[in-house]
Amino acid sequence: MARYFLWPFGYFVHLVDTPPPLEHSDEVCEVTASQLSENYQESDERTSLLSNSFSAQQLSRERWRYWTKPKTYLWLIIAVPVLFVCHSVIVIVTWLLVVTIPIAKINIKTIQKLFFLPPEQVDVCNSNVMPSNSKKQNGEIIMYTHQSVNIYYYKYAVDGMNVILVNLLLFVIAALVLGLADTQEKISPVVKCLMALFGIVPLTYYIGAGITSISAQSSFAVGALLNATFGSIVEVILYVITLKKGQEQNSACYPELVKSAVAGTILATMLLIPGLCMVIGGLKYQTQRFNPRSTSVGASLLFVSVAGVFAPTLFSAIYGDLHCSKCEKVEPWIPINSTSSTISNGSVGMQCSECSQSLFGLDGDTTLYDNHIQPLVYTCALLLPISYFIGLIFSMKTHFGHVYHDFYNQMAEEGSSHRSHRHGSPQWSRLKCIFILFACTALISLLADIMANNIQPLMQSLHISEYFIGVTLIAVLPELPEIVNGIQFALQNNVAMGIEIAMNTAIQCCLLQVPILILIDLIYSFKLYMIFSDVHMFSVIFSVIVMNYTLQDGRSNYFQGSALLLIYLVLMAMYFFTPTPKLVQC
Repeated sequence: MARYFLWPFGYFVHLVDTPPPLEHSDEVCEVTASQLSENYQESDERTSLLSNSFSAQQLSRERWRYWTKPKTYLWLIIAVPVLFVCHSVIVIVTWLLVVTIPIAKINIKTIQKLFFLPPEQVDVCNSNVMPSNSKKQNGEIIMYTHQSVNIYYYKYAVDGMNVILVNLLLFVIAALVLGLADTQEKISPVVKCLMALFGIVPLTYYIGAGITSISAQSSFAVGALLNATFGSIVEVILYVITLKKGQEQNSACYPELVKSAVAGTILATMLLIPGLCMVIGGLKYQTQRFNPRSTSVGASLLFVSVAGVFAPTLFSAIYGDLHCSKCEKVEPWIPINSTSSTISNGSVGMQCSECSQSLFGLDGDTTLYDNHIQPLVYTCALLLPISYFIGLIFSMKTHFGHVYHDFYNQMAEEGSSHRSHRHGSPQWSRLKCIFILFACTALISLLADIMANNIQPLMQSLHISEYFIGVTLIAVLPELPEIVNGIQFALQNNVAMGIEIAMNTAIQCCLLQVPILILIDLIYSFKLYMIFSDVHMFSVIFSVIVMNYTLQDGRSNYFQGSALLLIYLVLMAMYFFTPTPKLVQC
């Protein structure tokens, strides 16, 4: 067996059975590798090497004798634990590498079955020629492989989920173990924070798959309700726990992180995801088409979103007070030879530094905020969800044919590979989906708490502004499943689906997440003032205009995608060099 594991190609492992008497037991059986592989796959690894049947009763008796021998238990006690550890390590390493999953399968089969079989009944044979021994002419194929590496295993699915996302569940386990068990802070907080953030990624994908499965088995209303409820649950939980941490520390840093993450999510879904889809799809296909009517509905909702989210910010900038950390009186400059009498001897100027707009007046006066800005915030928070559900009913119910059918019918007539628009096919039962949704929600809450408890040391160690951390790390990581899905659709010449995923995520962020945060802050005050800094407001407004302009003609290519990506990178560079005000530093 050691030789087989070092080089399994061209050989197979089978269970030798004692057959009933055969008329031609001394004939040599020749089996080609291709026939063996074909039979092995068709019969689910239980193929008989010859057509002759063997005695199941006799096989059962022989295996029973194996368990009555003392040496069997010496093998199980002494050898099996050592081999189990060795093969388990190989399974973990080869499975995580994904492309080496064939080797992982061999070792899994070894652990599951080979360890517990009588050694004298297990044999390794050449896949081209099998000896004429009658005992070896019948048996069950245990293991056979003709490859150790296959690059296409990145498409491999486990229970309907991509293997890479399944592997990322290890971050969930590692983050929970490190975050909850390490009470003495022996592990670096930076490691724990990153583990928690990466662990949120697969849980987000599982929630999305659960919503898709239930939506495919339910009505439009149920699908819309679930999408609105759980579609933004990851970000909302992350934001609420971050705000709670800020309240415990009485720090304005954490609310600023949340607002930066909201702005970063909008920027990523309007520039990064569509840009990647257009570039990667455009490298494979010269020109890709998407639904201009659908993107027009999305663009209209985005303008409503920006107007509602940033209206209080614009109002505050117009009517708010200017607060400066330091101001000095400066005598006006008068020319030496000037004889003008227009300058009063008592007039002075003021030179101020580190000035910024403030919600409050002198000595913390809250009249402007209480009487004007806060009612405006609540009004916008009420109107934004209404616009979301109006857009949902319009595009998915009353005008579904107008928005989608004409485009996909035209694609079908032209022979395009676009898929028909639908909710998706169910891969799990309703009960399983409900369990997954609530389990993932609970795990996300735990991971968000670990992230919030350790994010301050992360920012201190990286020496990066809070704005940049918010718009990149906190905002983009939960959106990785959307990025992966968008790229996969683009490679299938369906860039329309990738763009719709991005736009719907941006719309949900503005029209649902922001109102939910305002409602939560109303019930339990976190001192979250939904007034964004100027850099957030101008970046988002500019991005909406750029995206709307790019999506006008219903066609995309890698040039348009690269323009969106470059704009996104420019904005991220701007955030990287933006100084964080002292009041909101962590």
